[in-house]
Amino acid sequence: MPNLKKLLVAVIMIFVSLLLLSQFHIDDQLFVPSQPSTNEVANRPPKAKKSPETWKQLRVQVNLSPISFIQLNQANQTFIDETGIYVELVNTTDKLTDADWFNQLVQEYSADIMLSDSVSVMGFAKKGWLLPIEQSSNAGFSSPAWLMNQLKWNGYTWGVPAQIDPYVLVWNKELMAGRTKESLPSNWEEWKRILDPSSQEGASALLERGTAAVELRAMPQAWFAWHDGDKEAFLSLIRRLGLLWPEVNQAPLMRADWYAKGVADNAQGSGLKWNQQLAQLESYRAHFIPWGEKASKSDTWDLLRAGRVAFGIVPYSEAVAEVSEPLAIEAPADVHLPAGQWATSRSYMIASSSQHEAEARQWIDYMTSLAVQREWYDTLSVLPAHEQAYIDRWRDIRRWLPDMFLPQANQGAALFHAMEPIYGWIGTAELWLKGAATTEQLQKEWNHSSTISR
Repeated sequence: MPNLKKLLVAVIMIFVSLLLLSQFHIDDQLFVPSQPSTNEVANRPPKAKKSPETWKQLRVQVNLSPISFIQLNQANQTFIDETGIYVELVNTTDKLTDADWFNQLVQEYSADIMLSDSVSVMGFAKKGWLLPIEQSSNAGFSSPAWLMNQLKWNGYTWGVPAQIDPYVLVWNKELMAGRTKESLPSNWEEWKRILDPSSQEGASALLERGTAAVELRAMPQAWFAWHDGDKEAFLSLIRRLGLLWPEVNQAPLMRADWYAKGVADNAQGSGLKWNQQLAQLESYRAHFIPWGEKASKSDTWDLLRAGRVAFGIVPYSEAVAEVSEPLAIEAPADVHLPAGQWATSRSYMIASSSQHEAEARQWIDYMTSLAVQREWYDTLSVLPAHEQAYIDRWRDIRRWLPDMFLPQANQGAALFHAMEPIYGWIGTAELWLKGAATTEQLQKEWNHSSTISR
C-alpha cells in the first residue's frame, strides 16, 4: 500500500512538471523570430523594462518592396527595443487611393501612420484626415524647400518627408551599341538622328564617329516606354527628350540659374514658366508605347532586357534594384540642361483618428533621422529626404538628383508652383501621344494652362 501511494505521488508530480514545462514552451514560442510577412508585428517584445500592460502599440501602413520592408522591420525593431513602444507594420501590395484611405479611417483598427506619395498629403489634409506635424520634428524640417512646400497648408505642415525618388532613364546598351558614345542625346533632334533608321543625317553622324564597321541591331517598335497613367514618369520622359523646359523671360533656365543669387525660393514674382514643343513627336507617336497600368515589374524589365523596348523611364528606387546587364541607368546629373528629369518623394502622415499621437511623432522622428536615413542609403541606395546628406555629399549621392532638386537650388520651389497649372495638360499630352487626343486638343489645353499660370 505505501508503495502504491508513492507511485501515485510520483505520477502526479510528473504530470504537474509536464504541465508547467508545456506552459513555458508556449510562452517561448510567442516571440520566436520569423521571416517578415505582409502584415507583421515586431518579432520580439521591447527590451525596455516595461510590463505588457504599459506597452503602447502603433500601427504603420506602408507600400514597399519586400527588401525595403525588411529594412524597415529592422529599424522598427531597434525603435521598439529602445522605447518600449510596440509597433505593427503593415505592407500593402498597392498604393492606397482616396477611397482606400477613407475606408482605413472609419475602421476601428486603422493605421496611426501611413507612408504615401508626398503629392497626396495636401488632399488628405484638406479632407480632415490628418493631424498636423509639430515644427519641433527633428528630421522632416531639414528637407529642401521644394519638398516641404508640398506638405504645407493653412499654416501647418501635414507630413514628414522620408525619401526622394527621382525618375531615371534606363536603356539597353546592346541596342545602342554603335549609336552613341559616352552620353545620350540632350535634345529631340539628336534623338532622331540615332533612333530613326530613315534619317540620312543620322547615318552620316554614325560614319563621322567611325562606327561604319559596327553592325547595328534593328531598333524595336517601342523606343520609349513608361508606366501608363504615371504623370510624373511621362513628365520625366518629355523633359528628358528636351520637349518641355523651364524658362525665365523666354530664355531656357540653365544650370547657373538654379543657383543665382537673390532669387527667392518661391514662385511669386519669379517670372518662371514652362515651354513645350511636344508636337514634334507627331510623326513618331507609334514608337512611344506605355506599359499597361497592371503590368508587373518583371514584365517591364523582361521587355527591356530582351531588347523589345529600347528606353524606359522608371523611378530610381526601382532601377537600382533591377538594373543588370545589358541595361544601364543614366544619372540625372549627366543630363545636359535645359533637358532634365523629375523627382517624387514619399512622406509619413499621422491619421486624424490616431489615439497615440505623441508616440506616432516619436516613431516618425526616429525613422526620418539622419542616422536612419544613412542606413537606408548605405544598404539599399534609397535617397534620403534630409538635405544634410546632399550638403555632406555622401558618396556620389548628388549624381542622382537633378540640379533643381538639390538643397542649394533657388528655383526648385518656384518650378513646382509653375508646374501646377499644366498638370491637366500633361494628362492630355499622354493621351495625345497614345493617339487618344487630337493635336488641336493638345494645343487648346496648353493655351488654357498657360493662361492660368500667368
